[in-house]
Amino acid sequence: MNDYKIISDFGCNFPEHLMEQYEIEIIPTLLHIEGEKTILSDQIDILDFYRNLREKKMIKTAAVNMQTFKNHFSEILENGNDVLYLGMSSGLSATFTSAKFAAMELAEEYPERKVYCVDTHSGCGGIGLAVYLAALKREEGADLETNYAYISDICSRLQSWFSVDDLFFLKRGGRLSSSTAIVGSLFMIKPILTTDSEGKLFAWGKARGKKGVIDELLNKINELAFDPENSIFFISHCDAMEDAVQFDMKLRTKWDVKDTVITDISPAFGAHCGPGALAVFFVGKKPEGNDQTSESEDTITES
Repeated sequence: MNDYKIISDFGCNFPEHLMEQYEIEIIPTLLHIEGEKTILSDQIDILDFYRNLREKKMIKTAAVNMQTFKNHFSEILENGNDVLYLGMSSGLSATFTSAKFAAMELAEEYPERKVYCVDTHSGCGGIGLAVYLAALKREEGADLETNYAYISDICSRLQSWFSVDDLFFLKRGGRLSSSTAIVGSLFMIKPILTTDSEGKLFAWGKARGKKGVIDELLNKINELAFDPENSIFFISHCDAMEDAVQFDMKLRTKWDVKDTVITDISPAFGAHCGPGALAVFFVGKKPEGNDQTSESEDTITES
């Protein structure tokens, strides 16, 4: 029986119409907007969020605590359903650890029910892609155990590649020195970032200008994607719909892909990468995930 719910957290980028269609629940967190207000991440208007980013306001998020997960999970368990939770990379946030501890405690309180937690080792559209594939698998009739094994394998192969447009946000987060940010901005140098096998973010390379970014992301698909012709790609952007659509068109021109989904980058990651960021997420060839050698050992971790 498919009596289980698929749950994710505020780091997930997933279109609202698909959330309703597949009954996906996203657990929000609080956003602290500099000098203005505190608001739940699922209640902020995305255009207002982008405006705050472009005004360089500090926007902070916090990991979801264990009690919040217990409250959400226990309500589902009380109704006789199990839980498949697909969470933000444990290399980027403590949120996944909170979910794991909540699941461990609930196993004692509800011994007849199950809560399976999967670390996606990704963020943004990477989590969204994992959620989408899990939802499709459930629609095919997969039970909880089958889907858990399937999506765990998928998450071990998720590829996350993106670039930022405004180096200010990486500089503010301590990822770039001021001098590097200034030089990069003058010469339109854009860092290409990805995640390692632990889901930690690092700078892999560089591209010049938006065209260079798009070409480099397409190169990574060509190099690393598993069966592009039959794959689903999530394309995420931070107030850069024109770039996302252009990338989508080039992707579809190069490969007759199964589907693409364009999403906004949520506040969880948008606050760190800034307006103009562009990302693509897909299932890779290598079971061990992405272990490329980085040009920088810097990581970006949410507090």
